[in-house]
Amino acid sequence: MRSTGVDLEAAGDLGIKTIWALSLPGKTAPITAGEIILDTIGNCLSEQEVL
Repeated sequence: MRSTGVDLEAAGDLGIKTIWALSLPGKTAPITAGEIILDTIGNCLSEQEVL
C-alpha cells in the first residue's frame, strides 16, 4: 500500500475519481517543479533555523 495523502479506497466509495499521477509535475514542467521543490526545501530549512 502506498501513502498518497488521499484515501483512494474511500474516494472510490464516494464516487470521487482519483488519478495516480505523483510524478506529473516533473514530467510536464521539470524546471518549474524543481524550482518549487528548491523553494520549499529552503523555506523548511529557514523555518528550522538551519539557514
